[in-house]
Amino acid sequence: MRTSVVITAVLALLGLGGTAFGHPAPVPLGCDGNWHRQDTPNRAHDGGDYNQLAAVDAVSSTDVWGVGVVDDFDAPKPGYRTLIEHYDGVGWSGVPSPNDSRSTWNVLAGVSASGPQDVWAVGSLNTSPYYSLIEHWDGFGWSIAQSGRVNTYLTSVAALAPDDVWAAGSTNYVGKGLLVHWDGTAWRRTELPAAIVFRAITALGPDDIWAVGQESTAQFLDLTVAYHYDGTSWTQEATPSPLRIHSEDENWLTSVTAVSTDDVWATGIARDPDWGIRDHPFTVHWDGSSWSTVRTPDPGGQTDDTDLWSSVAFGSTDVYAVGSQGSEPDWRTFTLHWDGGSWTEVPSTVNGRFLGLASDETGALWAVGEAPVNHPFRGTATLGAHRC
Repeated sequence: MRTSVVITAVLALLGLGGTAFGHPAPVPLGCDGNWHRQDTPNRAHDGGDYNQLAAVDAVSSTDVWGVGVVDDFDAPKPGYRTLIEHYDGVGWSGVPSPNDSRSTWNVLAGVSASGPQDVWAVGSLNTSPYYSLIEHWDGFGWSIAQSGRVNTYLTSVAALAPDDVWAAGSTNYVGKGLLVHWDGTAWRRTELPAAIVFRAITALGPDDIWAVGQESTAQFLDLTVAYHYDGTSWTQEATPSPLRIHSEDENWLTSVTAVSTDDVWATGIARDPDWGIRDHPFTVHWDGSSWSTVRTPDPGGQTDDTDLWSSVAFGSTDVYAVGSQGSEPDWRTFTLHWDGGSWTEVPSTVNGRFLGLASDETGALWAVGEAPVNHPFRGTATLGAHRC
């Protein structure tokens, strides 16, 4: 698969994209059990510019997609624009990605592929209210599949097949819990009555899907939430919320990954900036009948933020979760491994924060995120890393 076949001139005329950026250079992939940062391109290069990859998915070890957002302060039309990058077995390069020209807020937050010619990316347009942004790769180029559906804030996507795709989010931030399904013909919505933001979704099959996130209460307290789809309907399953001290406490489930029907993991963050409570990571596990909290390392303790944003499960004794420790601009990537008995920290020398994690057919891990830029006006650069 080569991105050079994308008809960039047509996209430019429509105001939907631009030219490819970045040039892949051969970079050997070290397989020594350590994280190795990769050279990922940045569309904007001036001080203060914002480049972030929020999610990643791997079709194979030579076909990996990362999506996110860029904000170029010097652009003729400033604002958030979509960012899509691709690894082809040689290196990472930028791929032209569509933007809705009616909005200066085009953000991609999730990506999932069912195959090399069927990749989906989801996000949102605008704020208050939010509008949908769904994009699709058909093997030749990215196009907007849906944009401008009001009250649609999408954070994550799970593609089972070209005619079976689920995306999750909310009708606002925070609105009603939202789940949308593509059946090959149309997107159909399921709106839940509670004030929910789904942050992640994963699918074991058409009748075994989990969506997780947070539910806001009348007291501004955020509690964890998890819903399961059995092929017919979505049902809430009770989840623990470890921080229950103040009415403003926040308990978020940030990712979900499944080994089997009775072995599902979700990562979380507990925090309360109003009361000076730093970000604390936690994990919860589904054993087929209930969710329970599992002891999770917290190197930041009471003095530093520690976050978990994404996870991947290879088996019941082999699960990874990634995030960051510290605050901008002093982020340090954070990785945990579950060996069947406990979570332990995996050392990393990569600076920045991991926001997305995926695995390929070789058992390798691919992480993306953002890293601080050494500039008086700060800003961020895309972050990509590989571990095998």
